[in-house]
Amino acid sequence: MKMKRSLGVLAVLLGGAALGLGARALLRRPQPAAPQSEGRAPEARLLDCRLHPGDELAFRVQAVTDTVAGAASRHLKLDAVMHWNVLRGQGTGWLVAAALDQVALEQSPETPAAALRAAFSEPFLVDVGRDCRFKDLAFAPRSDARVRGQVEALMRSMEIVLPGAPVRQWTARQEDALGSYQGHYRVEAADDSRTDAPTDGISDTTTDTITRSRFRYFSFRLPAPGPTLAAPSAEIVSSHARGTLEATGRWLTSLSAEDHLKVSLGDHQLAEVTGSVRLQRVDGPRLAGLAELAVERFVFGAGLQAEVGPPAPKEPDAMLAAMDAKGALADFQRRLGAGKGGLQDAVSTLAGYLARRPEALGELMAALRAGAIEPKVHAPLFLAIERTGTPQAERALAEGVRDRRLGGADRMRAAVALADVAHPSQQAVDALVTEARARGGDSEAQDVARSALLALGTLGRNTATTDPTLAAQARRELDGRLRGQPPSDEVLIDLDAAGNAGDGALLDDVEPYTRDAAPQVRVHAAQAFRRGAGTAEEARLIAWLRAEPDARVRRAIVGSLSERVAGAGGEVSDALLAAANDGLAVDPDVQVRGLLIQLLGEVASRVPEVKQALIAQYHRESQPELLALIGRYCSVDELG
Repeated sequence: MKMKRSLGVLAVLLGGAALGLGARALLRRPQPAAPQSEGRAPEARLLDCRLHPGDELAFRVQAVTDTVAGAASRHLKLDAVMHWNVLRGQGTGWLVAAALDQVALEQSPETPAAALRAAFSEPFLVDVGRDCRFKDLAFAPRSDARVRGQVEALMRSMEIVLPGAPVRQWTARQEDALGSYQGHYRVEAADDSRTDAPTDGISDTTTDTITRSRFRYFSFRLPAPGPTLAAPSAEIVSSHARGTLEATGRWLTSLSAEDHLKVSLGDHQLAEVTGSVRLQRVDGPRLAGLAELAVERFVFGAGLQAEVGPPAPKEPDAMLAAMDAKGALADFQRRLGAGKGGLQDAVSTLAGYLARRPEALGELMAALRAGAIEPKVHAPLFLAIERTGTPQAERALAEGVRDRRLGGADRMRAAVALADVAHPSQQAVDALVTEARARGGDSEAQDVARSALLALGTLGRNTATTDPTLAAQARRELDGRLRGQPPSDEVLIDLDAAGNAGDGALLDDVEPYTRDAAPQVRVHAAQAFRRGAGTAEEARLIAWLRAEPDARVRRAIVGSLSERVAGAGGEVSDALLAAANDGLAVDPDVQVRGLLIQLLGEVASRVPEVKQALIAQYHRESQPELLALIGRYCSVDELG
């Protein structure tokens, strides 16, 4: 069993490596570099990247891979336009927003392609050094983990590292999806701009052609199949890349790379990967939205090392693929009842079926309307539709939100699912906005409208890094409601929706409600701050905590502060530590003190002053449950 699991991880890594390597099923010998003309030896000159904030670059990228593992084989071809927008200088380099556009995929065996194309089109960030090294990549938190790894592998395959000194040959340690290797570089030629060289509209005066070869790996990401077995190893059969650096230093104008790898376990060959990557600078219309990305929400280090997120839709086997919707539903119900892991298996299997058979979506929605599906199956069924990841699935959910023939609970489920689809489009925003504005009707209709509004806030947060245009539409809807002095029975939902969005631009609209006469309104206003990240917002909450007379509101404030700390990776500012320490000593409410102890306790092991504050509180605390809580963070010896 361990061997199977480890080989599964190996397959994921090879899949990520594949796009970065490119490939063809028939192995090809890399073409030798063109010989230099006599008298054209390259001059040694300083080579470095010289990007500037506001630079916008575009490249045609083609990567093809074939992986053969035993009797199984996999082919994947990617053709896309990669856009760069240099956002700002950063350290010893620049922060670049990037995205793949006009994505075309060709794959065998076939898998649902629409969602995959959308996942490859999500923007990402690149920290580019002055030596042109890609120091790190950042991705949106909800982006597909497998695609993140493949995009980073693609970028790593195109990485050319410059020497930072006027030399003709150099080496650089680099990484790809399989591990660390030494790149061997040589300046092949310095070429004054030639009239016969295609430039696709790019004007250069002098270009440098650089070759990169690699011969072996120093370390690997490959996991050992078991504790008694040696780890797999990767052999570089051949690897050659040739790129042209733009004279002005704005990265490459062209690149071609050929690679051939073998992965083995001892004497047994596990897989063989071959491939090619082609890149060419092009002129074309800019990609809108890159300059407006909410960069603070992107996560660095989430590519090759990322944990796999929600399970991707499973490709249905031949028996399931041949079933009609009724048969697939029966299979879904059978898997749900299979015990541990049954829900995940049922959801991802049905999602794969629906991606392959989109016409079945209409049949399932019709069965829901007719009451022909057991109520206990409805919630996981909507989750499966959400995970399908196709435009047809999103359309089914959008129609479900508005469909009065469905029960209110199912319409609410459709709204929640619509907010969390992997790649929401305009139809998702339109459906949620329309339903959120339907304030009349009976209590069921009002519940659906409230669910749609909360889902709209969630969608705004989910698209803040991937589609700022959609996020802005959600923000405008929530902004209008908060500024419009909503009725008292609706303001709480409006504040909760703003909290779901986590959009700092909405918090100015929330601020007046922090002074509302009704404590319950102030509670929801405090909770609206829970997903923000700004220091000004934290300072506002700290000042409010010190002045707030109502214990229920103070609990909400501390709860939001704690959630913000968790969202920031556990980092606590000095100002927040001081406020929490002060509040712990004087707050009369047991629940507030308990929340403060938990907030401080999470950092007590690494901040000595916090540990001392908890010890001091232990000696003045009278509530047994709080004494026990402090004991979770301090040893008996420390408490004396």
